[in-house]
Amino acid sequence: MKRRILTVDDQKLGCDYLRQVLEPEGYEIEAAYDGATALEMLQEGEFHLVVTDLRMPDMGGFELLKAIRDRRVPVGVVVLTAYGDASEALQAMKAGADDFLRKPCQPGHLCAVVAKTLERRRLIDDLAQLRNKLRGSYSFHTMLSQSPKMRRIFDLIQHVGQVDSTVLIHGETGTGKELVAQALHAVNERRKGRFVALNCAVLNDALLESELFGHERGAFTGAERRKIGRFERADGGTLLLDEIGDISPAMQVKLLRVLQSGTLERVGGRDPIKVDVRIVAATHKRLEDEVRAGRFRADLYYRLKVVRIDLPPLRERKEDIPLLATHFVEKHASPANPIARIDGGAMQALSQHSWPGNVRELENAVASAVAMAEGSVLHRDLLPESVAPRAARGAGPDPIDIDARLPDLLDDLVGQVEREYFRRVMAEHGGNVARTARHSGLSRRSVTQKLQKYGIERAEFKKPRGE
Repeated sequence: MKRRILTVDDQKLGCDYLRQVLEPEGYEIEAAYDGATALEMLQEGEFHLVVTDLRMPDMGGFELLKAIRDRRVPVGVVVLTAYGDASEALQAMKAGADDFLRKPCQPGHLCAVVAKTLERRRLIDDLAQLRNKLRGSYSFHTMLSQSPKMRRIFDLIQHVGQVDSTVLIHGETGTGKELVAQALHAVNERRKGRFVALNCAVLNDALLESELFGHERGAFTGAERRKIGRFERADGGTLLLDEIGDISPAMQVKLLRVLQSGTLERVGGRDPIKVDVRIVAATHKRLEDEVRAGRFRADLYYRLKVVRIDLPPLRERKEDIPLLATHFVEKHASPANPIARIDGGAMQALSQHSWPGNVRELENAVASAVAMAEGSVLHRDLLPESVAPRAARGAGPDPIDIDARLPDLLDDLVGQVEREYFRRVMAEHGGNVARTARHSGLSRRSVTQKLQKYGIERAEFKKPRGE
């Protein structure tokens, strides 16, 4: 199948030149003479690459690029301009361009960039297909895992979800207890009703009672109208009582009464209200220890733990880290941050971290790195200090990842070396770009481009006056 390229230039001569150079290479070339027409052609037919001029009337190259990325059109984009400089190149790359060329561009260079971009886009498309296949194999409702421990939990959820037994979920903070509760709701007939959740740890007894059972108008100061509680809102559905281990003994008595009778009274009310609710409780505490210590009622504990699900922490299922990290990259990537992959050094750091905050901490770390990224690769030094300590970053290149393609691996290693080199030289010269250029044997313009590429700020290295 021929690779189809759409050329966009308000000057016919420009499109004709691109056709003349690229058609002999075996590509199928179509032309558009304005951005709006190009966008229509992209919507109507499949293209693999767009080569567009930046300076055009009405919809220019930047606007076209933004529209392509906003609409998630799966196509590579190379931008051309006769007026280009480093700031325009950086702006185009940040907006989601795959590469940037100045006009007039040499035929050989143009063909090389087009071939490289098409190959990169092919790899991205193949990776996306593989990820979709993996997601289908390893997903369960809103959860992803290839860990045998988690797969057994998925089977348990599927089994016990069919009945209305009360379930107690135990797991550390950030392991996904609410996701398990949502899955239990989704596989049950009660999915036709509401899923209602309440974090019991954040409310005092008076507020918790009102939130759970509701109150009548005038029940207490500030109760200006009747309030329907979480039990009534979840009638016919599922109620998640998160951090159940933190409620007081007095609230434990009131909750036990409702679970035993299936009826409640609103605060300030006298009429019993019948509710039909499936209870799922979750806690990071070991309730059996709380019972032995006298802080949790044994009768309430046994009523809650008809079925118990223990979620393993992320450190006990590290085989899930690459799968989850890749998923979170996709989730948080955007046209402005079109991350295509995680490099070997970053993945190694993610896999070696102990993750005390579990999956939630992993997602936050990846989201932060994606927000800081300026290219298509998530590098190790974009990760938070707690995950990838700086002391380890200058120790040399990461072990070779033989699963990576050699060009990608070389790009990663060169990027790590250049980034660390310019940070050290800039520190040596107090953030002075001219001295850094002389030290490195590069032009000042080249050094400035490198600093922009790696997000290195001069102000970070400037020494205070008097030093």
